[in-house]
Amino acid sequence: MSLRVCVYTALAIAFLGSPGTVEGQSWRTQATWVAGEVAGVALGAEIRRPLGAGAALPLPQSPGRGPVTAPSRSWHVTAMLAGGVNRAAPTPTGRRVEGLAYGHAGLLYRTGRGVPGYIGVLAAGYLPVAVAGAAAYLEAADVAGVQLGALHGDGVWRGHVALTMSVRFIGDILGG
Repeated sequence: MSLRVCVYTALAIAFLGSPGTVEGQSWRTQATWVAGEVAGVALGAEIRRPLGAGAALPLPQSPGRGPVTAPSRSWHVTAMLAGGVNRAAPTPTGRRVEGLAYGHAGLLYRTGRGVPGYIGVLAAGYLPVAVAGAAAYLEAADVAGVQLGALHGDGVWRGHVALTMSVRFIGDILGG
C-alpha cells in the first residue's frame, strides 16, 4: 500500500469515522504552496475535538464579584479535508490548472491567548500530486493560521507553506 493511500485513509477515518458529535467544526480557506508541485487555494471543513475529560463548571458567584470563568481543555485533535485548484507548473496533460485535494490530521495545544491561540503539529498531504509529510502549525485568535513544513513525494522532500483563514472571519471582514 502506498504512503499516499495510507495518509488519506487515516485522514478519512479521523474526519468521518469517529462517533459522536463534531465539536469545533469550521469552514476554512487555504492558500498553499509546495515547492515545485502546488500553488493553489482550497476550501474545506476542519474539526477539532478536545482531549480528556471536561472540567467541572464553577458555581455562580454572588452579584458584584465579576464574571464567572470556566476552565477549558488545552489539547485538541484536528482534522481537515479540503478541495480546490492547483495552478502549478504545466501538467503532463497540458492543463495549467487542475483539481487539488488536501487533508491534515494533528494535535494542537490551546495557549489561552489570542496570539498564538493554538500551536501544534500536523500530518498533511495533497492529491493528485501525491506529497505528504509534517508541518508545524501556529494560529492567531482562532481565525488565521500558518503551516510550515516539509512534504515528501517522488523521492524528494519539498518545502511547504500554507495560510489558513476562517470563512466566517472573511465574511465578517467583507461585511457579510
